[in-house]
Amino acid sequence: MENMEEESSEDTQTSEFTHDDCNNIGNEMILSNENYHTLLYSGRKFESWEACENFIIIWAKQQGFWIIKDRVVRLEGIIRHRTYICSHSRTYKSNSTRDTVTKKIGCPFVVNASCPKLKNPEEYVIINKIVEQHNHPLDVSIVEFEDSRKFTDSMIEDIKFMTVSCKFGATTQRKFLEGKYPTHLLYSRELYNTIQRFRPTKESLLNDAANLSNWLDSQKEIDSRWLIFRGWDEDNTLTYLSWMMPYQVENWVKYSDCVINDVTHKTNRYALI
Repeated sequence: MENMEEESSEDTQTSEFTHDDCNNIGNEMILSNENYHTLLYSGRKFESWEACENFIIIWAKQQGFWIIKDRVVRLEGIIRHRTYICSHSRTYKSNSTRDTVTKKIGCPFVVNASCPKLKNPEEYVIINKIVEQHNHPLDVSIVEFEDSRKFTDSMIEDIKFMTVSCKFGATTQRKFLEGKYPTHLLYSRELYNTIQRFRPTKESLLNDAANLSNWLDSQKEIDSRWLIFRGWDEDNTLTYLSWMMPYQVENWVKYSDCVINDVTHKTNRYALI
């Protein structure tokens, strides 16, 4: 029995793509914005999934909307079926009572593609079905604007370095980027969002605190001379965690004083003092 796996994803990464000429179209359904090089039709073949995806992404941008990957089916680790949908597809269910704005409005646009295992010795990726329906306006200018505000790969690497290694804030990073990339428009929201990608999340911080707390408890089980101090707020949330090792306790009892040689000042990812 073949091993079949179905997944769902929403990545929208793009890469360069050279369009193939569209020949022998016949009576197939054609979706076009009157540009011969962006024809998309049921039955079109591509040499690889990468070529197919890049073509669809470029085609969608020229139509005035964004495309994202949806369902994928793998057989023995090889992608055999994949669905592409509009970025306005799906619906959003909010648990909040506040008014929210979302791009997920159930757009019905869909493209189904497959790489059949049978009668397909060249392993072509074939467009099977296209539903060219949208429940929202298409606007090429919006797509072009969104593209223009995105950071380049080198800019993202700079932001990552300044966030993780240098602990620079948004103001300092903005000045640096404006100096290094004077022709690229910088938008504060995009900068803040990118910085947040490289900062430790609340979940990771909680996991680190929990792991440290568990490790301290294990040390105290081995040697009861360990002293561990914890603080909790009214919601039973850990607010502080400190400890003294056995030799520190002995020195405190002996000398009633404490001398600290701090060699770790702001060297961890939290920039703690």
